[in-house]
Amino acid sequence: MEAQWSLVLFAVISGAGAWLFATSMAGALAKKSALPTKAETIVAIVLLAVGGIASVTHLKHVDRIFEALNHPTSGIFVEAALIGVLVVLAAIYLIMLVRKSGESGTKIVGVVTMVIAIIFPFMCGYSYMMEARQAWMTIALPLSYWATAAAAGAGLNLLLKGMAKDEAASVSFAGVLAAACSVVAIVCCAAFFIYASAWLGGAQPGAVAWIAVTFVCTAVALVAGVVAVKKAESATALGAVACIAGVICAIAMRVAMWLVGTPVLNFFLQPLD
Repeated sequence: MEAQWSLVLFAVISGAGAWLFATSMAGALAKKSALPTKAETIVAIVLLAVGGIASVTHLKHVDRIFEALNHPTSGIFVEAALIGVLVVLAAIYLIMLVRKSGESGTKIVGVVTMVIAIIFPFMCGYSYMMEARQAWMTIALPLSYWATAAAAGAGLNLLLKGMAKDEAASVSFAGVLAAACSVVAIVCCAAFFIYASAWLGGAQPGAVAWIAVTFVCTAVALVAGVVAVKKAESATALGAVACIAGVICAIAMRVAMWLVGTPVLNFFLQPLD
């Protein structure tokens, strides 16, 4: 089947925003950097909002999104609920940061936001697990969504840390996170594509090329993260490489997923699309 670009961009953009905040907060919890800054939080909120808007454009009649939200058990409802809660929590955190509220209270809100931010990309992928698409019926699919979004968000975190000229310890840890997320992305994507390989014969043209792009770009993000650990002074350039490679990797993985999403067959051996 063809790639649904609105849904691809939704998951990539909003997932990167979620993981930007999560990785920034992870640095604070590890005592390698300060709490997520105003700039980092604003960028995360903007990406979440833009991603949410992208998802709605998938509908021919945008107003019908409200009808879809009437079903609490649907994937659309879960995704909308999580992204809504995430934006609200990030906004509350930003307000507390601007008003210079107590550090302990701000940190608590930041941790809760971080937890939702980590769960959200996984649930975006989990909603695609359905019997009608056997190539998607594996836990490796939502894990690939989760991990590739992490690679993109961690790369963006490294980029922003470099642009802000953070201390070497903060930048190095951001590099560690970028490299670690890339490794996890490689493992998860490998697991998914190995499982989905049984359906490659019926996939749309270009599936193999997109799979190759996924691994090449993830490897590039991994190298950029590793180098940033030792060369904090080059964090901006390396962060840009890690971010761009991570985003392309996330896009490629999702496009490949759509292309290998061969539907089940009906009694006349015709695809039930």
